[in-house]
Amino acid sequence: MGLSALVIDDSKFMRESIRETLAYLKIGSIIEAKNGIEGVRAFMKHKPALVTIDYEMPGLNGIETAMKIREIDKNVMMIIVTSIKSNMIAVKSGKIPNLGYITKPIDPIMVKETIAKLQKAGN
Repeated sequence: MGLSALVIDDSKFMRESIRETLAYLKIGSIIEAKNGIEGVRAFMKHKPALVTIDYEMPGLNGIETAMKIREIDKNVMMIIVTSIKSNMIAVKSGKIPNLGYITKPIDPIMVKETIAKLQKAGN
């Protein structure tokens, strides 16, 4: 796909899992951050095209992190990743433009489809 990505998750295991999935999907450069504040800083420094954000993190949660990143870049593609299967999260994520939503465990096909939808919506 040739994109660069930032993976924000407080779980090292999930960061590695998402990194492996993105590498499988041929995402180029992949940066990691272990919380929302670190993620926002990494985003400002590296300006990746795609950001995956864990919904539940200490400090800034996924939606708050996404809102801060959206203030910096109105067009970056973001995907909220969560183990909670709740319509409320989907509704909250729907209020932020160009923000996808997927549930754990990470399914490479779902990630690929979500990225494709975000790319189509951004054009």
